[in-house]
Amino acid sequence: MNHVSRSPLGLAAAVAMTAGLAVLPAAPASAAGPDTCVQGYVWREARPSDHVCVTPAVRTLTAQDNRIRASRWTNGEYGPHTCVNGYVWREAFTGDDVCVLPSVRAQARADNAAAASRRASTKRPSPITLNRNVTFSGGVPVGGWTSLTLYGNGTYQWSGHMHDSGATSYNISGVCVVRLSSGSAFVFETSGRLHGSFDSGSRDHNWSKSGSIPALSAAWRASSSYTASCKNSVKLNLAGTVDSALDAVGYASKVIAIFA
Repeated sequence: MNHVSRSPLGLAAAVAMTAGLAVLPAAPASAAGPDTCVQGYVWREARPSDHVCVTPAVRTLTAQDNRIRASRWTNGEYGPHTCVNGYVWREAFTGDDVCVLPSVRAQARADNAAAASRRASTKRPSPITLNRNVTFSGGVPVGGWTSLTLYGNGTYQWSGHMHDSGATSYNISGVCVVRLSSGSAFVFETSGRLHGSFDSGSRDHNWSKSGSIPALSAAWRASSSYTASCKNSVKLNLAGTVDSALDAVGYASKVIAIFA
């Protein structure tokens, strides 16, 4: 059984996964105010008011092209700012006649198109709450609930209850994954044994875990949206359930796992 939710509020490094808590390096956004860039980006500044967020390498190249712009102009078909052979106007903004290589103009267009997704000032969800009832098809007499709440300050609460009301025992696994738009996926896991009337042992599996994740707070500040998936299984082992939930939210550049 699964549930996938997507926030309407508008990940390529190796995946790192542990059974405890892995911490991502924190980096501040590159600008201040309403046009603050998400982590890893800075203002392009093709002109002082150009606050399109780009990689540091693009910003450096932009400044270099600005400094030598006069050397690439010639009197020609388009007036005194006609580009010399092999160069074209950058067009990072209307009227931008700095001459650059065609690949640089293409990059400027791509950066303009992605501008909104790279700003950290977009309203973020707070908190993220995933509450769900769990049942299984096919006559499996197992049910219960899971609850996950994440806060912008990096704290979380992960709890749940599963019960076997039948004769057969089951190995239960459960997971909730929240992938933030900045690229990090946070995986909350649990597993246990539910004993039916044929075996001795508890019919119940309960868990409750809370704490603080520095990486969550950093990723939250750099994100404007999230995707979430929760799954429970009596057929898959925990790794299989986790893989299934991760597939549901899409590729993540970093994976931080918390086990309860």
